[in-house]
Amino acid sequence: MKRSSRTRLTAVVSGALMVVALGAATPAVAGTADGAGAAGVQVQEVGSAAPVLVEDLAAAPASVTATYYCAVRDGTFGCQSGAPGDGLVVAELFQHAEFGGWRVVVFNPAYSYGCSSGTGDNEGGANLGTYQNAVSAVKTYNHCDVRLFDGNAKSGAATGFIDRDNNLGSFNDRANSFAIS
Repeated sequence: MKRSSRTRLTAVVSGALMVVALGAATPAVAGTADGAGAAGVQVQEVGSAAPVLVEDLAAAPASVTATYYCAVRDGTFGCQSGAPGDGLVVAELFQHAEFGGWRVVVFNPAYSYGCSSGTGDNEGGANLGTYQNAVSAVKTYNHCDVRLFDGNAKSGAATGFIDRDNNLGSFNDRANSFAIS
């Protein structure tokens, strides 16, 4: 499904991306310091038809010890520096199985609807930098899927496209980069 002209115009007119760069300087943290907290708390899946915004995930569950942000745009690769801005959440990447430990909230500040259907397009991605080889669970939102790679720049072995997985099994702690579709 193609994005409407209005959505494309919104993407062009959108302000500067504002996020913490993964793997760069000290990331902005919401919640407590990064630690080895228990990961046994199940997070309720967002089942609403309403779009999920960055601020909708501001109140982290007790199993989340820290939150980092990464903004992505269609056809690009990498996160940019700054603070979280507007837009829709496309994915959350978690340190521990069952959605615990630190999390990386991936969002697209240009989106007002979400990802297109299908997995043949490029709706952004990034290297995990400091957080490489440490992702154990994934959630996606707003019709998006995520694919994890064991190499940088979407190289090496990869998972299929994931909608939600509370334990990555054989790909646990192997991801170095990701792609959104």
